[in-house]
Amino acid sequence: MRILRSVALIDRAGSFDLVLEGERVRDISAAADAAAPRWLAMPSLVNLHAHANRAYAAPARRPSSLGDAVASAKRERASATTEDIRARASKLLRRSIEHGVSSVRTHTDIDVVTGMRAIDGVLAAASEVTSALDVEIVAFASAAADPSHPETRALFSEAVGRGASLIGAVPALCAHPARALDALLDTAMALDVPVDVHLDEHLDAPGALIHRLVEATEARGLQGRVTVSHACVLSALPCADVRRLLDRMAAAGIVLVVLPELNLYLQARGDGAPRVRGLAPVIEALKSGVPVRFGTDNVRDWFFPFGDGDMLETGFVGALASQVDAAEELGALICGGRRRIEVGDLADLLLVPASCFDDALARRPAGRVLLRRGEEVGAAARGAMAAVSGQAGLVDAAD
Repeated sequence: MRILRSVALIDRAGSFDLVLEGERVRDISAAADAAAPRWLAMPSLVNLHAHANRAYAAPARRPSSLGDAVASAKRERASATTEDIRARASKLLRRSIEHGVSSVRTHTDIDVVTGMRAIDGVLAAASEVTSALDVEIVAFASAAADPSHPETRALFSEAVGRGASLIGAVPALCAHPARALDALLDTAMALDVPVDVHLDEHLDAPGALIHRLVEATEARGLQGRVTVSHACVLSALPCADVRRLLDRMAAAGIVLVVLPELNLYLQARGDGAPRVRGLAPVIEALKSGVPVRFGTDNVRDWFFPFGDGDMLETGFVGALASQVDAAEELGALICGGRRRIEVGDLADLLLVPASCFDDALARRPAGRVLLRRGEEVGAAARGAMAAVSGQAGLVDAAD
């Protein structure tokens, strides 16, 4: 049995003791020591949208537009080796662990030029961190791969056979976007895997496909198996249309992944100061019952020159941009839907040297300690835990 003493929690004021037994949280009670908390205990962070195979590839480059970034990525895919990709992905995954992330979903490029190099590189990187990090791979048909083409369907099948657990694409960059979207869903049904689709990453209301996605999800019986990433166009549609659409998304169990940093950076870029935020309406989606998550998206590549895979930073930017204020709602956005720590939970937890959740978001301090099933991850974390024993304090206790 282990006790986390005098820690702050996301969902309530005060100081608390958490009792961990084996892999689970056994008890939560008011702290025996009334001192103000110096550490925050929260659910571990979850990044539901990354591109590990591209991370750190172009740290100094500023894209002039989304189209410019797509063209740069296409040029690079022809030269990157499996080892290049493994090294980049490994850096992102290890940095994620240091930040307190326990799970990453990474969109991994497939096309006729890349083949399986990105899939193999990311799988190799993921195999290095299996005890600390859950890595979920989306076989992502890049801008150079149309899901309606037979060669792309074959690549999907091969990637799933190698270990990808979802498939995805970016239909707007295909010659016939609606046809590409339909083909993606049909392929997912044939392979019996869920879908995470880059959809409507633009502000062109007449070109929106999200209505079609909802209808197709319902028609194919794919409820609970579809994620839509980006959906920036929701910020450009009439409010009444958005409300109806969000209600249908909630009924179909469609998850909405919002990428605050990337979408604020790229939407309407190159046209002077942007007049539309380019971010899907998080508050309205939550009110409709849509499961909403945040992700880091690109990290220091052709699409985005900043970031380091830190979901606390994404939460901070997301709070500013979306104006979600409730701590539990913000916690759920960056912790895979977990709003709080509850008795009986798996002890997948994060300790942050902060007095409360707002303090953690404001400072995003280093020195965090990630627990997976009640155990500290890595030698550095064990050293940090030993250093704060009696302060935060992790204490081993007899049953």
